[in-house]
Amino acid sequence: WNLIVIQELFEETGLLIGQKETAATSKELEELQEKTKEDPTFFRQVCPSPPVNQLVEWNTWLTPSSYKQRYMTSFFLVDVDAHDLRANQRLKCARRRWFSIRGPIRRTACEKEGRDEVILPPPQVYELTRIAQTPSEQLRFCGNNVHIFCPQLIFWPHKEMISNVLPGDHLYIENDSFNQPTRNMTAEELRVDQDKPIHREEYKPQPLYGMCKLYMHNLSKKYAETLHQFEPDLDKL
Repeated sequence: WNLIVIQELFEETGLLIGQKETAATSKELEELQEKTKEDPTFFRQVCPSPPVNQLVEWNTWLTPSSYKQRYMTSFFLVDVDAHDLRANQRLKCARRRWFSIRGPIRRTACEKEGRDEVILPPPQVYELTRIAQTPSEQLRFCGNNVHIFCPQLIFWPHKEMISNVLPGDHLYIENDSFNQPTRNMTAEELRVDQDKPIHREEYKPQPLYGMCKLYMHNLSKKYAETLHQFEPDLDKL
């Protein structure tokens, strides 16, 4: 998987991990990028010894069963020199903006909508929240590689909110967990009880993913020992 990630990163952005030159600054790399898109075997010429050990397997998410198209998406982390990337104004991306990692998280949780608003899907909010409070030197040891996160969707009354229930939550159905249909529950049933195992995301359906909040506490030993636990309350970051 690590090799595929490195190759896809090059195909999509022209970036090579561990190198300052990119397809935007090197004509040779630009040509190889186009050739790699057509024939992946060309990547061997670009990167004979891919730095696979630099990647951190961070987490894997599966699209909820209620969606017609489902994807198994793995997140990987890599330590890069952000200064070099900022300096590379010709970086090949459709659009790019630089943020402090906590900026988009706070904007996602903000109720006000605006032209400059950033609303991220719940998996990105979850992952950025835990990355934001994990020291760089500890990232390699904090990957979730035991459980696949397949959110089970529960609608609030009048679809006021949506809860994505995750592994370890007392409402998470473990039997055939990847194929559970959506549920409807009362606000009382969905109340975050400090005495029960809670692991979930809550957000508005309009605008979709707005006011996203995370909850994680009182996990059983099975999950407490296999999940990277973090502070989900954005106000405490």
